[in-house]
This record gives sequence, C-alpha cells and structure tokens, in this order.
Amino acid sequence: MHDQVFTLLEPGDVLVVNPAASCYTKAILKVTEERSMLFVWIALWLVSIVLLMSDSRKSSIRWLSAVAFCGGCGALSAVIGDTILPYAIEQGANATIQKLLDGLRILTSLFQYYGMPYSFALFALYYNTPSLVGSRIRFASSVLLIPAAAMLLFVKPIHPVNYPIAALWALPYVVAGTLLVLFKREPTRALRRNHMLVILIVVPTVVFCAVMNYVLPSLGYFEMWRYNTWIIAYAVLLFLVAIFKYGFMGVQFLIEKKRLDVTIRAITSGTSILNHAIKNDVGKMKLFSEKIAAYAEETKQTELAADIQVIRNASRHIQEMISRVHEQTQDLALVVGRHRPADIVRELLEQLAPYLRHLDVGVELKEDVELEIDRAQIAETVNNLIMNAAEAMPKGGSLFVRLYETKKHAVIEVRDTGPGIAKQHLKQVLEPFYSTKGGGGRLNFGLGLAYCYNVMNKHGGKMEIDSEIGKGTAVSLYFSRRRRGTHGTNQGADRRG
Repeated sequence: MHDQVFTLLEPGDVLVVNPAASCYTKAILKVTEERSMLFVWIALWLVSIVLLMSDSRKSSIRWLSAVAFCGGCGALSAVIGDTILPYAIEQGANATIQKLLDGLRILTSLFQYYGMPYSFALFALYYNTPSLVGSRIRFASSVLLIPAAAMLLFVKPIHPVNYPIAALWALPYVVAGTLLVLFKREPTRALRRNHMLVILIVVPTVVFCAVMNYVLPSLGYFEMWRYNTWIIAYAVLLFLVAIFKYGFMGVQFLIEKKRLDVTIRAITSGTSILNHAIKNDVGKMKLFSEKIAAYAEETKQTELAADIQVIRNASRHIQEMISRVHEQTQDLALVVGRHRPADIVRELLEQLAPYLRHLDVGVELKEDVELEIDRAQIAETVNNLIMNAAEAMPKGGSLFVRLYETKKHAVIEVRDTGPGIAKQHLKQVLEPFYSTKGGGGRLNFGLGLAYCYNVMNKHGGKMEIDSEIGKGTAVSLYFSRRRRGTHGTNQGADRRG
C-alpha cells in the first residue's frame, strides 16, 4: 500500500504529513530539475554547433549560435551548482578542485547574464541589416559591450549578479533586438517563411528568458530561470521540425546540399565511365552499319537498307543521349571573368525568341551589375530556366526575367505563370533524373535543374525555387556581392511581348 503524503480529516481536525513521503517527493523534484538543466545545456550547445556548421561565415548565424551558447552556459552553471559540485564535495574532492568548479559555475553564469542579451542584440543587427560591415559594426559591437564591461569592473560583488542594474541595459537590448527582428522584410515567399520561423523560435524564447532572468529577480523572485526549461524545450522542438521540414537559417540547405553534392559526384563518376564504355561500341555500330548500308545500296536491297537505317537512327539516338547526360553531369571547371548578367540575359532572350513567341515576356534588368562568373555556364543555366518556364506554358502565359540586387546578393529571377509545382515535389526537383515533365520535344532526363544547382554551387552561390499550384514558379539564382563589381547607378528596364 502506497504512503499518503497528505491526509485531510474532518473539518477542524489536523493535517497529517508523512515525512518519508515528503522527502521522497522532494528528491524526485530535485532529480527532475537536475535532468532538465542537463537537457537545456546539451540541447542549446547542440543547436549552437549545428548553426555554426550550417554557415559559420554568416555573421547573423554566428551571433545566433552565440545566443544559444550563452543560454547553454546558464544551464551548465546550474548543473555544476546542483549536481557536480555537491557530488565532488561528497566524494572528498580537495579544496582546489572545489574552487575550480565553483569558479567555472560563476563564469558560465556570467556568460549567460551578460552574453545572451549582447549576442542577441548583435544577431538582430546583422539579421535586420546584413550590409553592416567594417568600422560601423565594430563601433556598434564596442558600444554595446560597455554596460557589461562596466558592471564587471565597477559593480561588486561580480556574482551573484546585481539584477536591477543588469536589467537596465539587458532589457533594452532584448526589446531593441526583438523589434529589429520583427520589422525585417523579406522579398520572396521562401525567405518570408524562414523569417517567420526565426520569429516563432527565437523571439519568444529570448523574451521569456529575459523576463525570468532579469525582471522577476529584480522584483525579488529568485531562481525563476529554472522555468526557462519549458520555453527552451519548445524552441528546440520547433527548431528540429524546421530544419527537417522547411529549413532554418540555412540549416536544411546544408543537409540537402551535402546529399545533393554526394549524389552529383556519384553520377559524375558513373556517367563518365558509362560514356567511355558505350561511346566505343556505338562508334563500331555506326561504322559497320554504314558499311552494310553501302552494301545494301550497291546490291539494291531496299528492305535491308531500311532495316539498317533503323539501327543507324538508334545508335545516333544513344550517342546523343549519352552526350547530353555527360554534358550535364561532368565535373565543372569554371572559366571565370567579369561579365554583366544583363548582357547574358538579353542575348539569351534574343536567341530564344522563336521558342517564346507564344508567351508575354517581361524583362527588368539592373544594367550596372558586374559579376565574377563563368559566362558560358551561367548562360546555359539561365537558358535551362527559361526553357523550363516556356515548356511549362505550352498554351501561353507570362514569363518574367528580372536582375536585381539585395543587401547581400545579386539575383537573377525567372518567373512563369505555369501550373506550378506541388509542394511534395519541390524538395525533389533538384535531384538528378527527377522530372515532372513528360517526353517533350527535347531529350529530357531531369538533369537541367541539377546542372543549374551544380553551377551555382561552383560559383559559391545558391538557387531557390518558389512555386505554388495554379500560380506558377519562380527560380532565383543568388550570387554573393563579394564576387561582384558595379559601375554607375543607372537601372534599365524594358518590356517585350
């Protein structure tokens, strides 16, 4: 029979407490708290590592990783204070080890209280204004560091933290950072979805932790940070869902990129072997079929001539097929020069005009953009995108080609009003040999977009696809502005149709 913790008798009688059961309950709660802090520490540091692995060159990702790291430091401080240090004392650890552990507890606690609002403010600055570079951002970083440095130098004791003073600067950092994140505007639907995930994951977590870490302790409610476990569990869960289903701050792109790179390398190797193996035999078929055709003509054997023509057509088709697959899967060696994408797009549209007569074609080109690119490869990439769009609208529609700039990229966008791509197919369209088309007039192996992805990858850029059933598809090629140069400020636009 289980012990009862509380036994309530008739009104007016006394409340009886079972001491053993009470101690047992407290022990369970203590273990639960210790494990929850261990979870928070490990989870936040894993998130920090994953973010850094996704793109450590991107400043906003580095500072968001720092936010997670500082939050994890707070949990580590609790783990040391609640579990590791008491265990060391119980096991008879000497004074030096105890002092080191206590020092680490204080240091990690300070990282949380001073580092998290500072890191969040810088993350928000970079996230909202990615063009901040050089002396301006260094100045902002230094100014934002002053309150934390002043507290460490002039407010004694250093630990525990003086919550009212810390709140005077930490809360404005959190509020300002939150506003910067909330008021960021994204140009495309895919980027807007990513931005919404940032809002849902980062903002509630940081604001909740700020209330628990600074506001409530300033009002006399201490150790409220233990309730941060729940909001952090929510954030980590949503982060995991996001990276596997939608992508978050580029993390899914990292996973997909690795998988696509491996697939493309395997296909490059395989088609190279296949090309060499088949090319020689097809050459023999062609040579001997020509000899037989000549013999059939000399001997007036029309039936034999017709049969051998079938073989010649088949061998030519095999050769064309293998050549096309090899061209679009071979390892690319870039021949880079400085070129104007506007010129490339304009020339392509002139060449493809006969194929686009049934479409209303719109063009908007920023004329002054120059990029360090392989002209031939980029021309073929844009050609693939335009032809894909044209084939998606056999009965007519609108095609719009745009070249524009954002704070970080020069972008070539090809947009159509075709049937669109179903959501379940969007993640597969970059895979080699995957195609939503039927046969069509051109040889089609589902390699066009995989080739485009490969070209952009070689240029250090990226390709994004945004599509909606019934509305059409937009494919955007992003080139880093670090690889570009511009002259003048004029922007040209024209309309063709």
